[in-house]
Amino acid sequence: MVFVDPKDYTAAIKRVNDIDDKVEFVGSEIQQSEGKHLGREVGILYGMLFGVLIYVAYSIFIQLGLI
Repeated sequence: MVFVDPKDYTAAIKRVNDIDDKVEFVGSEIQQSEGKHLGREVGILYGMLFGVLIYVAYSIFIQLGLI
C-alpha cells in the first residue's frame, strides 16, 4: 500500500488529464485530416461517375437522333 500526499495526487491527476487532452486533440486532428482526404477522393469519384453518365446519355441521345 502506498500513501501519497493529496496535493501530489491532484497534481499528478491534473498532469495525466492534460496529457490525455493533448493526445485526444492530436487524434482528432489526424482523423479530421484523413476525413478531408477521403472526402476529396470520394468527390473525385462522384465527379467521374457523373461525367461518364452524362457522356453516355449524350451518346444515346445522339444515336437516337434526339439532339
